[in-house]
Amino acid sequence: MAFQLEKVKTWAELALTCASLVAIPIGGWWVYSNFTAEDTHEANPNITVSAEVQPYDDTRRLLVVHVKPKNLGKVPIELHGGKKGDIDVLVKTFPAGLASGRIDPDKLPVAFTAPSIVSKYEHGYVMEPGIDYDEIETFVVPKGATYLVYTEMDHYDDTPDDEVDDSAVVKVD
Repeated sequence: MAFQLEKVKTWAELALTCASLVAIPIGGWWVYSNFTAEDTHEANPNITVSAEVQPYDDTRRLLVVHVKPKNLGKVPIELHGGKKGDIDVLVKTFPAGLASGRIDPDKLPVAFTAPSIVSKYEHGYVMEPGIDYDEIETFVVPKGATYLVYTEMDHYDDTPDDEVDDSAVVKVD
C-alpha cells in the first residue's frame, strides 16, 4: 500500500475547513463577550484611603495618609494631572460640639489638602491593570481631634461623571 499524498492533502483541507467553520463563531462569541458584555475595553479604576497616626511632638502628631489607586480593568489608565486625570486628598476636621445625628461631610471644614498628586510626576501616572499603588501624603496635625480623610480620582476618562472616591475617619490622640 503506497502513501497517497493527494488523499492526505484532500483530508487535511477538509479538516482545516471544518476547524475554521467552528473557530469563526467561537471567535465572534469571544469578541462579543469581551467588548460588549464584560466591557473589558473600559477603564475600571478604584481608589481606597487609609490613615495612621505616628508620634511627632508633645502637642502634634503625624497623620500618614495612604492613597491606594488600583486599576481593576484590563486596559491601562493614564492620568496626566489636572483636568487630564488627577488624585486629590482633603483632610477635614470634625469640630467640637456637633449636634447628634447625621453629619454632612461636605459641610465639614477643610483643614489640610494635598491637591493634584499626579501633577508632581513629570510624565504622568500610568495605572497598569491589576497593580496596587500606594501614594503616601503626610500632615502634621494637632492631637485631640478627629479627621475625615477624603480622596478622589477624577477626569480619568472623557465622560463628565468619571470620578471615584473613598474616605476614612481617624482619631488623633
